[in-house]
Amino acid sequence: MIQLKKKKQEREHEDFGRVMFYCKHCNKTFDMEWETIWDMQEMTHGYVGYHLYDTYICCPDCGELAEALEQPGPNPI
Repeated sequence: MIQLKKKKQEREHEDFGRVMFYCKHCNKTFDMEWETIWDMQEMTHGYVGYHLYDTYICCPDCGELAEALEQPGPNPI
């Protein structure tokens, strides 16, 4: 029974990938998981998706707005 529960937990957690961001102020790159971005989207405007045009990500060091280094979209895998 313990083994079945462990397998179920492994299946529930899916890796949706990460997005790279760049902070001009710090000249630093950092990444963030899509799941974290979706949590922020859901809390602020109630819907989620592979888009960043209305989601503002701040640098973890200085708090300035950062820009995505890649075009968001679903992972090809």
